[in-house]
Amino acid sequence: MKCRSVACIWSGAPPLHRITATAVLNRPPTLYTGGSDGSIIWWNLSGDEFEPEIKPIAMLCGHAAPIADLCICFPVVDSRDKKIKSDSTNAMKNLHSSDYGALLSACSDGLLCLWSRGSGHCRRRRKMPPWLGSPSVVSPLHSNPRYVCISCCSIDSSGYISDHNSSDTQNRRPSKCSVVIIDSYTLTVLQTVFHEKLPTVPLKFMAVITSTDDMEKQLAVLADLFGKLQLIPISSGSNSRGDGGTALRKSSHEERTICEGSSERGQVLSVALCKQIVALIYKTFCIFRHVITGADIGEISFKDDIFSQSHVVGGMFLDIDDFSEENRFAVWNSRGAAVVYKILHVDKVKVKSLCEIPAVSCPLDFRLSICFVKLKCYILRIESLCYQHKEPLVWKPQVTVWSLGQLYDDPNNSSQKCKMLGKGSVCFDEIEQDCVLIHKIINNSSLDNEIYSSVQSERIVTSSMVISENLYTPYAVVYGFCGGEIEMVRFDMYFDGHKDKRVSKQHFLGHKGAILCLATHRMVGRTNSCTSCNNILLSGSMDCTVRVWDLDNSNIIIVMHQHIAPVRQLILPPPYTARPWNSCFLSVGEDSCVSLASLETLRVERMFVGHISYPSKIVWDGRRGYLACLCPNFSDVLYIWDIKTGTRERVLRGTASHSMFDNFCKGLSIFNSDNTSHSSLLLPIIEDGSLPHSQIVFEMGSTSLNLNELNASQETSGKETAGKFSAPLKCSCPFPGIATLTFDLAELMSPSQYHRDAFTGNRDSNNEKTQANQQEADVLENPAGSIKKQDWVQSVGESLLRFSLSYLHLWDVDYELDKLLTTEMNLNRPEKFILSSGLEGDRGSLTLTFPSLTSTLELWKSSSEFSAMRSLTMVSLAQRMVSLSHASSDASCALAAFYTRSFAEKFPSIKPPLLQLLVSFWQDKSEHVRMAARSIFHCAASRAIPAPLCHQETRDLPKIASPTTEEQNEQDNLNTDDEILSWLESYEMQDWISCIGGTSQDAMTSHIIVASALSIWYPSRIKPTLPTLVINPLIKLVMAMNEKYSSTAAELLAEGMESTWKACIGPEIHRLIGDIFFQIECVTSATSASQPPAVPVEIRETLVGVLLPSLAMADVLGFLTVIESQIWSTASDSPVHLVSLMILIRVVKGAPRNLAQYLDKVSGIIGFCKRQYNFFLSKK
Repeated sequence: MKCRSVACIWSGAPPLHRITATAVLNRPPTLYTGGSDGSIIWWNLSGDEFEPEIKPIAMLCGHAAPIADLCICFPVVDSRDKKIKSDSTNAMKNLHSSDYGALLSACSDGLLCLWSRGSGHCRRRRKMPPWLGSPSVVSPLHSNPRYVCISCCSIDSSGYISDHNSSDTQNRRPSKCSVVIIDSYTLTVLQTVFHEKLPTVPLKFMAVITSTDDMEKQLAVLADLFGKLQLIPISSGSNSRGDGGTALRKSSHEERTICEGSSERGQVLSVALCKQIVALIYKTFCIFRHVITGADIGEISFKDDIFSQSHVVGGMFLDIDDFSEENRFAVWNSRGAAVVYKILHVDKVKVKSLCEIPAVSCPLDFRLSICFVKLKCYILRIESLCYQHKEPLVWKPQVTVWSLGQLYDDPNNSSQKCKMLGKGSVCFDEIEQDCVLIHKIINNSSLDNEIYSSVQSERIVTSSMVISENLYTPYAVVYGFCGGEIEMVRFDMYFDGHKDKRVSKQHFLGHKGAILCLATHRMVGRTNSCTSCNNILLSGSMDCTVRVWDLDNSNIIIVMHQHIAPVRQLILPPPYTARPWNSCFLSVGEDSCVSLASLETLRVERMFVGHISYPSKIVWDGRRGYLACLCPNFSDVLYIWDIKTGTRERVLRGTASHSMFDNFCKGLSIFNSDNTSHSSLLLPIIEDGSLPHSQIVFEMGSTSLNLNELNASQETSGKETAGKFSAPLKCSCPFPGIATLTFDLAELMSPSQYHRDAFTGNRDSNNEKTQANQQEADVLENPAGSIKKQDWVQSVGESLLRFSLSYLHLWDVDYELDKLLTTEMNLNRPEKFILSSGLEGDRGSLTLTFPSLTSTLELWKSSSEFSAMRSLTMVSLAQRMVSLSHASSDASCALAAFYTRSFAEKFPSIKPPLLQLLVSFWQDKSEHVRMAARSIFHCAASRAIPAPLCHQETRDLPKIASPTTEEQNEQDNLNTDDEILSWLESYEMQDWISCIGGTSQDAMTSHIIVASALSIWYPSRIKPTLPTLVINPLIKLVMAMNEKYSSTAAELLAEGMESTWKACIGPEIHRLIGDIFFQIECVTSATSASQPPAVPVEIRETLVGVLLPSLAMADVLGFLTVIESQIWSTASDSPVHLVSLMILIRVVKGAPRNLAQYLDKVSGIIGFCKRQYNFFLSKK
C-alpha cells in the first residue's frame, strides 16, 4: 500500500484559465470549469439564498490539452436508489449524489478522467482508442447514468491538410464522426453507436434523449453546423453480468435524418435541447424544432437593444426537468449580455421576455469568452477575460451569480433586470493590490490599458520547473515569466542541524519574449568542452532563441538561433545515452523543426525538418539512437529519425502512428521530465489491464472468500518491483507556475532503501559520480568511516523528515504548536513559497487546493480519504522524529496529538479519517506507521463508523401493542442484515482504494477488518447483528493465509473470542482449531529447505502465539480433543507436538482454572509429546 502526500507550491500570480466547458451538480452545489490548458477548477457555492458566495476550491490536474466537455455521471448506482433522474443539463439528482456522483472530463487528445465529487480525487485516467479521434461532446444516458455517450471527430490523414497555424474552424474539417458508449466505471468503450464519414460540414452538437414511443429506447441526436439533425438509436438489452446495470448490445447502426439543414440561414452558433424540443441559435434569431417530427414550432428574433453591440453566441433551457407547456430560455451575446424568455408551448412556441442581464463591464478591445449555466435557483455567468493581445494570451476566469427567484413578481414589466448576488474569481492574497487595480481598470474603460499590462502580464508565469539536485531533496523552483525574466528560488534545507546559507533567489535576464520552456543539465565527464561550468540552465522563449546559462552565477554562456519561431520544448538526453549524445539536448519550435545541439561544442549538430505540423509529442530513445516525433493535432503523422545520421527512417499516418508511438513509449518516458519544465501530465499512459472489474466473486454464503488471486498478484508485483529504487520525494510541474512535491511515506520511513543510492546514484547517462557525491562515497566506502556513515545517514534522514514536515504541516491553525515546531523541532516555515495541499490520483493526476486556509479546510471537510492519509503521514513522521531526535520529543508528541485529536476538536466539521484506509496499514513494515494507523483508528472510530453499521438510537416513545409489531421488527431486522451484508460485499468504486493503490479485494477485506474491530471495541455503537454477520468472513480471511490481512484478522479473532465471538461460534471452535492445526501441518511438511515457507512467518507466529491460545481457553475440552487426535496421527518430527506444548504452556499461564478438571488428559498429552520429541532427537 502506498500513502503519498502532496504539497503544492504556487507562484505569486493566479493560473491562466480560459473556460471551454462547464458542468454543475446541484447537491451539493458545485461548479466545474474546464480550461483550454487542460486544467479543471472546482468551485463551491455556499452562503444563504440572498447572499451566495462562490469560491474556487481546487484545481483538478489530469489533462494537458483543451477540455472538450464535462458531464456528471454515476459510476456506481446506489442500491437504495436505482433510478436516477436528470436534474439539469449536466447534473443528476440523487439523494446520495455527493457519494456516488462523479465528474467525467474529456480533452481534445482523447484522454478521459473520472473525478470524485467528495474529494476531487481522480479515480480513473484512461486514453481512448486513437481511431475514435478527438472528443467533442459528452452526455450521460438517462436510463442509466453509469454509461456515457461521447461523440468524436477524426481527420483522414490522406485527405485535406490545413495550415496548422490557422485558427479558422472551417479549415479543420473532420472526415469521420464516431459516437460511442463509455462505461464510466472502467472508462472503456462498450458500444459503437455511429462511425461513418461525414460531409464537409462538421458536427456541432450531440445529446441523448428518450423516445416518446418507447421510454426504454434512447436516441442520440446529432446536429451539424448548418442545422441538419440526425437521430441514431442506442441499442440496449438485458444485463448478463449481474451487476445491477443495463448491459449494452452492439448498435444496429440505424440512422434517421430528421431535417436537412440550410446554409442560407448561416451557421448555427449554439444548440440547446430540452426533452424533444431543440433550439438552433443563429446570430440574429433562434428556431425551435421538434426533434421527433422535425417540424419548426417557433422562432425568436433578437432585435433587443441589449444585442445591438454584439451578436448572440449561446443559449440554454433553464427548466429541463419540468418542460411541459412552460419553460424559461436564456440567450446571451459575446459581451455577456443575456435575456431570459418565457416559453409557452402548446402547438406553437410563444415567447415573452422576462428579464435581462447586463453586459460585462470591460474595455471593448478586451477579448471575452462567455457562457451561462443554471445552478439551483441561480444563473451563473462564467467569464473568461483576456487582457493581452500578444502571445501568450492572458486569460482570467470570473463567475458572477444572478438571481432567478423573482422573475414573476412583476409580469407587466418587460424590462426587469436580474440582480447580481455575488461573484468569485481565482485571486491570491499576495496580489490583492493588483486585483484591486484590475477591478478599477475594468470598471473604467477610459484608463490606459498599458497600466494594466505593466501590472499583470509581466509577472505571469509561462513556464516552471523543479530542480532536483540529488535523489532525496529538491534544490530550487525556477519560474519563467511572460516578460522574459527567469527567477530561481531555492528551498531552505537543513543539514547537521544548520540552515543552508546560500542565496535564496537568482535572476536571469536577457530574453525579450515570454519564457516557454526550461531545463537544467549537469556536465559530467567532459573532455574538450567549450564551457567550464558544471550546472547549466537552458531556456526557450517567444523570441525564437535558446539561451544557455551558468546556473551558479546567472551568467549567459551562449545565445542560439536555430529556430525562426517560438521555442516550445527542451528535451534532455534519456538515461544510458552514450557519448557524445549524453551532453546534447533537443529544442522544438513552432516552425515544426527539431534541432539537436551540443553543450560541449555549443553548436547545433542536427536539424530534423519536414514535419507537417508542430510535433507536440517526442520520444528520444537513447539506447537505439532513434527519435520519434508525433504530429497529432491535424493529421496524425509520426516521423522516425536516426539521431546519429540525421536521416528520416520512416513516416506513419493515421492510427498506426499512435500505435507505433505507444510502442516507443514503453519502457521510456515521453520526455526526460526530471529537471525540465515539461508537464508531468504529458507522460504516456501505459495500459496495464489490471482494472478491478466486477468479475471478482465474493459471497457471504457457501461460497468461500477467494484470496488466491490477491496473493498471486502480491507475489508478482513484488518480483516486478524488487530491486527498483523509489525516491521518497518526487517533484513535478503539471502547469506553469504550479510545482508539486509528493512525499512517499513508505520511503520516508525506510531510509535504508534510499540512502544507499542517495550518494552513489546519478541521473547521468554514464552513471558517473559527481564531485560532491564522490566525496561522500569515499567517506562511506572507507572502513574507518563507518561511524561517519551512520551519522551521515541519520543526518540525511532527519533533514528529509524536517523538510517533509515543514511543507506538509497545516500552518496558522494552532499558533502554539507552530511556535513549538519552529523552536524545538527546528522546522523552517516555508515563507518564501505559497503553499497548499493536494491529493494524488490515478496515473499521475493531481488534485491541488488553492492557497488559502478555506480551500484546504474544504478538502478536509469533504474527503475522509485525504483526512486519513494526511493524518497518517503526519503522525508517522512525528513518531519517527522522536526516534531520531530525542530533543524534539515534546514537539513531536504535540504534533501527533494535533493530527490525532486536537485538529478535529478545533474544526468539528472536518470529516473523520476513513477507517477502511487506516486498517490497510495495520500490517505495514514500519512500526511507526502501524502505531499511527491504530492510534488514529481508535481516536476517530466513534465518529467514523460507516452508516450501514452504525446503531441508530431510537427515542423512548410510547408504543401501542399490536399483532403486527413483531412482524414489523422481523422485517426491519432483515432489512438491516441486508444492508450490512451489502456493505461487507461492496467493492465497486472505492475512492480510498485508488488513493493507496489497492484492489477490489483490499476493499472487501478492509470492510471485514473494520466491522470486526468495531464489534469488539465499540459494541454499543454498532448494530446488534453485526458480529453474527461478520464472524464467518473473518474466519475465512484468517484461513486464507493472506500476508496483508490474515495476521490482523487472527489478532481480532483472538482478542474478541471471549467477549464477542464465542457466543457466535461456540460449537464450532474445536473445528476451527483442527483446521488451523491441519494448515500448520500441511504447509510445514510440504515446504523444503530450499523454498520459502508457504505460510509467512508473521502469520504462523500469530496463529500459534495469539489465536490458538485464545481458542484453547474458550473451549478447553475441544482443544484437548483436537490435539490428542493430532499428536497420535502425526509423525514424531511433526511441528504439531511442539505447537501443542507451547499452547498448553500459554493456557496454563493464562487460565489455569480452566484446566483443573482435565489434569489427567493434559499430563498424558505432555508425556506423549515429550517421548515423541526425545525419539526424534535420538534418530538425529
